[in-house]
Amino acid sequence: MYFTHSFAGPVTPETAAITEYGGERFAAAVEDGLVMGVQFHPEKSGDTGLHILRNFLDRVAVAATGGAR
Repeated sequence: MYFTHSFAGPVTPETAAITEYGGERFAAAVEDGLVMGVQFHPEKSGDTGLHILRNFLDRVAVAATGGAR
């Protein structure tokens, strides 16, 4: 994934993905229900980043329709 800054969010119960840099582990993504955030730039992370953005949109769409697709 494409990280561009030195902020390193702590690992919490809401942490959905962890990464490591320079021997330090930190939260790369967090999730609490439909509130989701990432510590990297998915739009600059190639096909994998686009896949993550699609997954976000799919989760919201499913929730908006009451679970129906």
